[in-house]
Amino acid sequence: MLAAFLKLEVWRLKLPLLLAVLLAGCNAGETEHASGESHDTHEVELYHEGKGVRLPDELRRTLGVETVEVAEKSVTPRLTKQAQVFRAATASQPAIAVAWLSEAEAKPLHPGQSVELRGLTTNTITGALIRLENHAPGQTEALIEFAGASKQFPVGATLTATFASDRALTALAVPESAVIHGAAGAFVFAVNGDHFIRTPVKLAVTEAGWSMVTDGLYTGDAVVTKAADSLWLIELCALKGGSPCCPVPTKPSGK
Repeated sequence: MLAAFLKLEVWRLKLPLLLAVLLAGCNAGETEHASGESHDTHEVELYHEGKGVRLPDELRRTLGVETVEVAEKSVTPRLTKQAQVFRAATASQPAIAVAWLSEAEAKPLHPGQSVELRGLTTNTITGALIRLENHAPGQTEALIEFAGASKQFPVGATLTATFASDRALTALAVPESAVIHGAAGAFVFAVNGDHFIRTPVKLAVTEAGWSMVTDGLYTGDAVVTKAADSLWLIELCALKGGSPCCPVPTKPSGK
């Protein structure tokens, strides 16, 4: 709840700044003319329903929008989750911790593989994934067995668990900077002709700055990797009843 509130506050702080950039960036084209001529301007709508956000060239440069083509990438996924000790170690049995994973996160894992565990005040130790069990739809319980003193890892202690797959995963990948995590799920802004359209995506794992996409994009699609949050603010302004637009110089007739 707190995380969602903080994200909302960040958007509220960014919106006035973005609007200022919109006006400054769109008017910047006029300042390039040093001849002293007066130039008429007209307003350009920045958001078109069903098509997405369209930016004048000058504003696109001001915001620093960059894109990259979606392509397949081979990575060895590493997944970090919080785990909680529910059975402390004894003289006859090791300790067990539990971590909750999504269905996509659990898919490349299997019982028997090693898991790195780290407490707040302890060095990294190695445990083993002993069981994956499906519970509520989309939720998987991962049981991790490890050796450790009961005083060091009592019941209820929180650990950071890192799962490293023992096989490479080949999937469509986009830079992590392209992905925005909204209340309804993750999405990117894909190139749609002259527009950038918000596109929901399903993600597997993120590794070394790349997010593996399992649904929503195709090879050869292009997505925004820089200033995606600015595009989202422009669209959000329109969806909330605003009218994001930008004054741009009117081209003289006949040119």
